[in-house]
Amino acid sequence: MTELVWHAGTDEQQQHVVPVDALVGVLGSERLRELSGDVFLALLREQEALLEMAATADANAARKWWLVSQVVMAVVERLGPRVLARHADILAFILNILDRHGSDTKGSSTTPESVSEASLEELMQSLRTEAEEHGNSDIGGEGQANGDIGSESNHGVGGTEMVVLALMLLGQIMSASEAAAFAGMQPEATPDMPKVEWDGPSLQLLRRILDVIGRVGHDSTPMIAQLCMVTRRQVSLVLALHAGVGPSSSSGDSSEEDAELRRFNAALRDVRDTLVPVQAHGIIELRNMVLAKSRVVFESTERLDAVTSVFVEHVSDSDSFVYLNAIRALAALADAHGRVFVPRLVSLYEACAETDERLRMGEALVQCVERAGAMLGEYAHHVVPALVSVVQQTHDEPVVLFSAVSILAAAARTSPVALHRWLDEIAPTLAG
Repeated sequence: MTELVWHAGTDEQQQHVVPVDALVGVLGSERLRELSGDVFLALLREQEALLEMAATADANAARKWWLVSQVVMAVVERLGPRVLARHADILAFILNILDRHGSDTKGSSTTPESVSEASLEELMQSLRTEAEEHGNSDIGGEGQANGDIGSESNHGVGGTEMVVLALMLLGQIMSASEAAAFAGMQPEATPDMPKVEWDGPSLQLLRRILDVIGRVGHDSTPMIAQLCMVTRRQVSLVLALHAGVGPSSSSGDSSEEDAELRRFNAALRDVRDTLVPVQAHGIIELRNMVLAKSRVVFESTERLDAVTSVFVEHVSDSDSFVYLNAIRALAALADAHGRVFVPRLVSLYEACAETDERLRMGEALVQCVERAGAMLGEYAHHVVPALVSVVQQTHDEPVVLFSAVSILAAAARTSPVALHRWLDEIAPTLAG
């Protein structure tokens, strides 16, 4: 049976034993099914309040925070989505945590390293280990209880763990909503899957969270940056699935848009399938909708963001059938929405940490440049300086250097006039 021991002050005799298994068992009982979400939300609010107190060097609050954190993690790990029924309130909690973290890290930009996508179990284990190291070890030790927690509190004890917890909670809510949307109807509430309903205020909260996630991911540790990237894709997908269709001029147009919307949702569902051919089919369907300049895609910022996230995500796929289609889809998106997307594609190319991913983004950029024709001049001020910068910075990476030079060569073949104003920069860079 799992128990947490919290020593009050420095007296070994003054201690409180918290039977975690028993507590989780009570919350998971049939009698408390309706109340488990309320109790969990109360735990989150208590955890947040204790974190604020710990930030003022309150060592006792720091001890209590680690204790409550252990309980919260156990509840999330064992009861899962069941305790997330009050998703609007939990979204407000998530937004507050992420917004605070984004404000605290503003200006302290950290370049995210490339890390593999962590599973929920791995993240929970990491978070639990942190809590044990900072919580139980120094709760039982007199010297640490008096010193280390208090000094750590001055540096924002638990801030990173709270962000990881918030992102994991967000991911679980998004997974439940995604499953419900793909099922074509809202499921009834069950112990394993809460009923997820999205009204205007909830969707607005979700949009605000999407904005904050970008800031948090840019200025955080590699693990948080990776988790932000994964959850951002999930949020984009859910927002796209719940985006409305714009007004139509006739009933015929409305019927056509409904059919397009069903096609779009089916493509997103296919993209999330575990079978590679089905994933590729979903990407091809989305690409075809982009090439046709479907109103369902281009008149909704949220759906366009979701499509972009899908293409970018699958450029890194290990299966060539998937990533080659993703590359073609990115190029198609740049063709159809060049003014907005070409600068973004260039930024993605510059930001890639992995060589393989950058080469694949480069292939999409080559296709975009070659198909731009005389219109390349409109995008050249985004493309050429970025490529010159990549060439200057990658002399010790021949593969990346060759990729950047190849894109410049494609631009020169496509529209020599478009490159004329940068010849003084290009020539010495290539000569060097």
